Amino acid sequence: MSQSDPHPLETMSEAATAMNAGQDLPSTLEEIVRQAQRCLPEFEHVSVSRIHPGHQLETLAATTTLARAFDTLQSEAREGPCAAAAHRDEIITVRHAPHEQRWPTYMAKALRLGLRSQVGVSLFSDANDVICLNLHSTTHEDIDPGSIGVAEHFAVHAGLALGHVMSEEQLHTAIGSRTLIGTAIGIVMARYTLNQEKAFAYLVRESSRQNRKVRVVASDIVAEAESEFENLTNSAGN
Repeated sequence: MSQSDPHPLETMSEAATAMNAGQDLPSTLEEIVRQAQRCLPEFEHVSVSRIHPGHQLETLAATTTLARAFDTLQSEAREGPCAAAAHRDEIITVRHAPHEQRWPTYMAKALRLGLRSQVGVSLFSDANDVICLNLHSTTHEDIDPGSIGVAEHFAVHAGLALGHVMSEEQLHTAIGSRTLIGTAIGIVMARYTLNQEKAFAYLVRESSRQNRKVRVVASDIVAEAESEFENLTNSAGN
């Protein structure tokens, strides 16, 4: 990311507002891919895909034809970062794609289309399918460490936006432990009198300092707050 680019944290609030302004699923999906590219400009090709049983991908929205092509390759290979993200509660990253050893069938074909790095993260799930965000770069082989945290934060907002427009039967879906990030941000905001952007920046710094994922740092913060509350409750009862 160049110094002339807007910092992703500065655009997250606007992105969340834009994604939640959608009146229906198609417009929300289009806004998600548009805002993802805006918040994470190192990834030129963005898609949102539904992962059906058997690891088949259905592209729901994409910023470029190439993003759709990468989805098609994953679907045909029945493997790849998006398929992996659909079954794990974590971000799946591909750095230095030419050296990636996982998913050999997908990677061999993706490299021929110019893939250099990729991120996959699930946004929304129900009893049958998972909706996943795919971030692809054909120019950057490495991934900015801060971008992983931004992608996690973005996934929370995108998942909530999808929840607002999905049918009532699907609102029970779990966004997974990424909801901890939002809870932890609220705790940090109250604890240190910070706004949302600065609270998330705090989590990202702690993630980098501790060399741990943002969601793990968030989980510790929430657990600590719960323990403090329990201790206060017990003290008050004595």
